[in-house]
Amino acid sequence: MEREDTTKNLISKEKILLLHSKTNKFMKKALFASLFMAFLAVSCKKATVTPNGSSSFMSFTAGSSWNYKTTDSTGETPYTLTFTNVDSTFNGRTYHVFTYQDANGSNSEYYSNSGSEYYQYTQLTAQLDPFELKYLVDNVNAGTSWTQPFATTQVIQTYTVALNATIENTITEKGNSITVNGTTYNNVIKVTTKITNPSVTSNIPFVTLTVQPITQNIVAYYAPKYGLVKRIFQLKVDVTSSLPIVPTTNVVNNNSTTELISSNIP
Repeated sequence: MEREDTTKNLISKEKILLLHSKTNKFMKKALFASLFMAFLAVSCKKATVTPNGSSSFMSFTAGSSWNYKTTDSTGETPYTLTFTNVDSTFNGRTYHVFTYQDANGSNSEYYSNSGSEYYQYTQLTAQLDPFELKYLVDNVNAGTSWTQPFATTQVIQTYTVALNATIENTITEKGNSITVNGTTYNNVIKVTTKITNPSVTSNIPFVTLTVQPITQNIVAYYAPKYGLVKRIFQLKVDVTSSLPIVPTTNVVNNNSTTELISSNIP
């Protein structure tokens, strides 16, 4: 009888460890995506669209393209963003389709401009639902902030893991100049993005997950006509677990810079 109980306990522990392993994988995909782009109103592929083909902080004529490079610890990754003549509608808002192309292939990105507000419609990963992200407001004073909640729940076997955070964007500078790759851009808007109130909850037995204080420095610079000209993305997120065998998981540890190299705007 004692041996049978011991066997059951071992099986139970193995199930918990397996479940924790799957939770870890989900955390690295879902939380990384949500906080990496997510809050990523500061995506490296930012752009906007208006019916007449141009807005204050971007140009939108057919054939326009922007060449960027992202630099991190692994090296440089160049990519191209190209404006197309295709529109799509999500949640009643019209988005224009851009083609994102890098060495691994291409995909579609969706951006919209409504007056002074700029949006991206994005699906962070295949596991998460797409949502609208407001990343820029161009007619407000420096010091103005706006927030957006982010929440998602995923099922792991018969258990659920819920991720919640607030995306806070602030216009920290306006009207200044910045030089990127030898080109000086004037009347630039600097947007600082912060992830606040992050939390992880689950009903997994014997496991409590806690998001530790986040280390972050996420800023983006937008220039009239060109849009995004530079983005600094530094983010480190650790999640601790009450399970002694895996007390801490490094969910996000990214330090990258994206810069505009050149553009072709007819």
